[in-house]
Amino acid sequence: MAKVSIIIPSRNETYEVQPGVTVLQRMIRDIYEKATGDFEVLVAFDGPPYQKIPKHSNLRVLELPDPIGLKPCVNLMAGLARGKYLYKSDSHCMFGKGFDEILQTDMEDNWLVTPRFYVLDAENWKWQDERHYDYFFLHCPLTDPGGFKFKAGGHWPQRTAERESKPEYDIDETMQMHGSGWFVAKEFFWNNFRGMSSEGYDNFAMEPPELCLKTWLGPWNGKVMVNKKTWYAHMHKGGQRPRGWPLSNERIRKAYDWCARYWMGNKWEDRVHDLSWLIERFDPVPTWPDNWKHPYKKWLKERHG
Repeated sequence: MAKVSIIIPSRNETYEVQPGVTVLQRMIRDIYEKATGDFEVLVAFDGPPYQKIPKHSNLRVLELPDPIGLKPCVNLMAGLARGKYLYKSDSHCMFGKGFDEILQTDMEDNWLVTPRFYVLDAENWKWQDERHYDYFFLHCPLTDPGGFKFKAGGHWPQRTAERESKPEYDIDETMQMHGSGWFVAKEFFWNNFRGMSSEGYDNFAMEPPELCLKTWLGPWNGKVMVNKKTWYAHMHKGGQRPRGWPLSNERIRKAYDWCARYWMGNKWEDRVHDLSWLIERFDPVPTWPDNWKHPYKKWLKERHG
């Protein structure tokens, strides 16, 4: 099989899952316990503090002197990657055995793929529980009382339940993904996405809408897929597991607002489909009202005249 480059952007990921062991250190150990094919691991420390990572074969660690942001870190590592495929992961995840080979066994080079999603009980290094998340959707900015935005997350429990334990849906289309773990051909990432953009989004935000909407709406007949034959588990932040770097509400709001207006307004010049095409493909979509076309057309008319 082809080589997979596992790329991990990390900024001040110092939360300890065991005394003296950070979640990032435990995660890297997990990769080497779980990956079974030809793979390499790249870790980019987005500025100090840096961590000691035990030496492994095919492991490269980048210690950036100053923070540049998640998206530039991903682009930097993708440019250095030697694999045919990229697997980008947040720096606080656990993996299913053989995830690297399973993902490429059922893979098309114009796909963006995410494994089945679980929540990580990081302190005990296991799933939090049996609940899993297969499908995600794009929230409707027109109905969001908190502002004009695509919300982060967006688990679609009804679709997950409806297609549960049905082999024909083991590899299936999903409108969106969580963003903490995704798999893509390196050439597709560079030649079509041209890497990840920080313009308007800021250098940290709205990773799932950018990647998923470029996949679905671009001129390459792409698809966003979930592969339920393997999984990963993501540690949620908050409470005893705080984010390790400051991020203002104003900065978040600005990035979210720009992203929603950009894609809702069909501003991406490379598209061959407008956003309404994707909504119709998955209709009915949670948070999008039954008559969503009417308020959406009204919004477009008011915006563009």
